Amino acid sequence: MSNSVTVRKAALDCLEKLQHPNCRISPLVRQVSQQLQPVDLKLFHELVYGTIRWQGQLDWVLSNFVPQRFRLQKRVQNILRLGAYQLLHLDRIPVHAAIYETVELAKPKVKTARFINAVLRNVSRQGDELSLPDPVEDPLNGISISLSYPKWLIKRWISDHDLGWTTGFCRASNLVAPLTARVNTLKISRQDLIEQLAAEGVNAQPTTISPEGIQLTGVNDLGRLYTHEEGFFQVQDEAAQMVSHLALPEQTCQPQSVVDLCAAPGGKTTHLAQLMGNKGRVIAMDVSKEKIKLIEQNCQRLGVQNVETVVGSALDSEIDFLSFADVVLVDVPCSGFGTLRRHPDIRWKKKPNQISELANLQLQILCNVACQIQRGGIIVYSTCTIEIEENQKVITQFQHQYPNFIVDPAGAILPSAEQNTFTVEGYWQTFPHLHHMDGSFAARLIKT
Repeated sequence: MSNSVTVRKAALDCLEKLQHPNCRISPLVRQVSQQLQPVDLKLFHELVYGTIRWQGQLDWVLSNFVPQRFRLQKRVQNILRLGAYQLLHLDRIPVHAAIYETVELAKPKVKTARFINAVLRNVSRQGDELSLPDPVEDPLNGISISLSYPKWLIKRWISDHDLGWTTGFCRASNLVAPLTARVNTLKISRQDLIEQLAAEGVNAQPTTISPEGIQLTGVNDLGRLYTHEEGFFQVQDEAAQMVSHLALPEQTCQPQSVVDLCAAPGGKTTHLAQLMGNKGRVIAMDVSKEKIKLIEQNCQRLGVQNVETVVGSALDSEIDFLSFADVVLVDVPCSGFGTLRRHPDIRWKKKPNQISELANLQLQILCNVACQIQRGGIIVYSTCTIEIEENQKVITQFQHQYPNFIVDPAGAILPSAEQNTFTVEGYWQTFPHLHHMDGSFAARLIKT
């Protein structure tokens, strides 16, 4: 089997596994990548992420060439999606090669292979001639099909924001996110790391807001970089980096005790430890030994020594260490729609009722922490979603129940950030189409 077919088979296997609601694209792609040659990784990533990202649009195109009476098997449907993606979105792959090597995936089933070949040839000849719904006259179908999102999400976002905002967000969230990392200043300065990365053939540029952030280009295999292996940096979006700065501002006295609930895989935990200079105490808690192991592995690689890990739930009625914590980071489970550039599968996996369920869970966690921390203690509530129901509305409900908590305005704490990253209520909030980083939300709350 040729390398090109092997790559497509690996991509197809991923597409089939991603049909399972609990399968996530990033760890799956990372696992399968280890079985491929470095030269094949770029195409493999492109095929998996691209096909999932444009799945809705691809299905609409294919519906014009597959008779409605046909009930396609999932594998056949995914082969067609994979082929259609190459024909419609990858100009650098010759049409004959895209069709031939995709059809090979159906063999030895001759009839199925012939059917796929016929459909893809029709797509190659007529796919570009199809008329998409007009996004002005029919914005719901127009955006849903042309930009490949479920209709319920488009309807929700137009209602919460407006048509222009929704279009801009959807377009930006279909772009490939830059590879952003946080310099581990426990081991190296940002400038020194930039120079070392250059020696490894990687271009790194400082981010505009985070003082430890860098954007990397020219990385073929992150795990093989000496600088990564030695713990000189941690992959982390700039928006996520700023949450730790909101929790531990430079201009205030360093706390002695910081708690990170829902801490895995440890990106913010290790950043908090880094900002504390490996001093004091950071307690990282999550619900399973497997998640705790991820945190401990990151701590070991990064040389973090002031983190203690605990298995437990953020809903436990008695979390002993909360009573003496100076700062508690509550990075709650969320819908994750701010990370669609990195996790395009989320749009197809989430259901409308899950957002309300998540918002209820988030409020429960926040209230559980609030009643256990000391007066003067600080809670930083954060998400990686854009949903008002999970962000502003959770804080509003929380303050109705706990009026003794006040918002500490993020704008006064993060002076290096652009003013449009702060809401009128004093929250931190970013969107990919406005700030060129992941969508995120954070509120700093002080118990009076």
